[in-house]
Amino acid sequence: MAEFEQEQPVVEEAPKKGIRLPILIGIILGIIIVQAGIVLAALKIFAPSADTASPPSEHTAEAIQDSSHHEEEETGPILVQKVEGIVTPKSDLYINPRGSANHIVVVSVGIEVSPAEKAKEVEEKLMIPIQDRIIARVSSYTLEQLQDLQLRDSLRTIIRNDLKPYFNALEGVKIRNVYFPKFVIQ
Repeated sequence: MAEFEQEQPVVEEAPKKGIRLPILIGIILGIIIVQAGIVLAALKIFAPSADTASPPSEHTAEAIQDSSHHEEEETGPILVQKVEGIVTPKSDLYINPRGSANHIVVVSVGIEVSPAEKAKEVEEKLMIPIQDRIIARVSSYTLEQLQDLQLRDSLRTIIRNDLKPYFNALEGVKIRNVYFPKFVIQ
């Protein structure tokens, strides 16, 4: 009888539609990795460089301020937590770069002085020589040099060092930093 038993047909299961779980997980991980790469690339391109890093913590800023009083300020821009008095020229400076008669550089400068109470005195007594020195320094560079971002960053320090002798003429006044609220090449 065993021979006559009917073989029961094996029902083949229809293949399931859709993506298997390991393949789905692989696709999701791939998408996440690609997005992370895009974010990192965007941060590398658009994030500020180490020269313009975020402000330091309170403890770091206090240590930097304490050390800046003891050493000469010739090592670069000083990171400060509190901005002292800012002196600005009454109008923007229009400067022709070296070797370019067709282009101008429009510069607005802010000069941080310490103590803040002396800002008015600096504005009254030193603004004309300060403007003259800034014009002379910026006009000594070519258009291509002024378009270089590294030069613009170091130009703050260069101008600060150029202006120190003028501030030595005023007793008790120090130049702390130079800012460019406007730096346009036309």
